[in-house]
Amino acid sequence: ALQGGHVAAGGMQAACPHRVFDVLRRDFGATFELFASPLNSRFSRYCSAAADVDAAFGSQGSFFTLLPLSGTFVANPPFEPATIGAMADRIEQLLDRADTCQEELTFIVVLPRWPTLPCWQQLDRSAWSTHTLTLPRSQHAYIDGGQQYCRRHVARRLSNHDSSVIFLQSERAAARTPVTMPKQARLLDAFGMTTATDPGVGVQPDVRPKTMPSSGKKRKLAVAFVKDRKKQQIVET
Repeated sequence: ALQGGHVAAGGMQAACPHRVFDVLRRDFGATFELFASPLNSRFSRYCSAAADVDAAFGSQGSFFTLLPLSGTFVANPPFEPATIGAMADRIEQLLDRADTCQEELTFIVVLPRWPTLPCWQQLDRSAWSTHTLTLPRSQHAYIDGGQQYCRRHVARRLSNHDSSVIFLQSERAAARTPVTMPKQARLLDAFGMTTATDPGVGVQPDVRPKTMPSSGKKRKLAVAFVKDRKKQQIVET
């Protein structure tokens, strides 16, 4: 239900490509995701919406109850303005606390480029915003949120909107880990073409079917998950 309630809702819970997380870990020390699930998390530690069942798989609970004082955190929240606005408020509270304690704290937020919405403006114009990187539509991709259904031979879809990567940093973090041009270039490249480090063999356009198949013609699939989430066996019933 959290991803939309239907196997066609692959745009829900779409994740950043694995290579993006690898670049953010190398260049900024990111090791924690603030909005993820056991199905799409890249790092072993993350926050999720269903902590009661996700804790066994590494979830640290809700982001809104997390109290980090230092470190680098990646936020790819649900693309919903109210949630993003609440996240922005929380991030600014935590950064203010980090500055008071003279700690290094960084948040890297990935979301649609919505310059007319207050939630986007709050992040982009924040006193702690150190850089906003724009990803042009159809020139970057996300991992399909419905990858676990194995309904496609590729796991990535081109974005149908411009995206923003907004960096928010405490004073000490900005001084120690600046958002340099080479780092920006590596991040842009990581959002682009599929590499061997990402699931799937290519990138597909964000195309939705105009009509849904009738219930009598739908294939019923049982997906058996194994430890390695990249290997899934489909058993047709």
